[in-house]
Amino acid sequence: MSNFSEDIARYKSMGYKGKQLWLNPAIWAITIYRFGNWLYKTNPFVLVRVPLKVVYFFAYMFSEVVMEMCLDPQATIGGGLYIAHIGGIHINPQAIVGSNCDIAHRVTIGASAMGRQGSPVLGDKVYIGTGATLVGKIKIGSGVKIAANTLVMTNVPDGATVMGVPGRIIMRAPKTVQQPVLSVAETTDAK
Repeated sequence: MSNFSEDIARYKSMGYKGKQLWLNPAIWAITIYRFGNWLYKTNPFVLVRVPLKVVYFFAYMFSEVVMEMCLDPQATIGGGLYIAHIGGIHINPQAIVGSNCDIAHRVTIGASAMGRQGSPVLGDKVYIGTGATLVGKIKIGSGVKIAANTLVMTNVPDGATVMGVPGRIIMRAPKTVQQPVLSVAETTDAK
């Protein structure tokens, strides 16, 4: 449940509060996912599990049919998830999404076609724009930005920006310049 509190904290840090927060359909979808994920992982005692699975089934169907949000309970999603708008989001059961990721509407994170196994693994603080599709056994680094309507089928390094169909890296993370480390003797000589 700590992941859910991170989700709520993320929304609060973006200015959502009170009724605006709790009536947000994206929060409902995240709540349904976190409940299903907890139920899937803990597998409680049968007398508790059966009624909870019935409740979860109807909540999940509401999320999938009415809100068009398919956040599979078997997927691994880190805390601080931010969904800007609901609708058309599909996350494969084998997908792994890092912490503090932003997902826009009409996004698919799924397996590739033709029987190839595997789903995307996303690092932390990844932004995925509207209509983007990530397919196959690929690794998306931390801090990556994926533009709207981009098709990503290959690995993306940390901090890169990807755009196009198929997705191409249009900008890489800036290289940091490391200052040389001076020894104690060199610092005293410089004075």
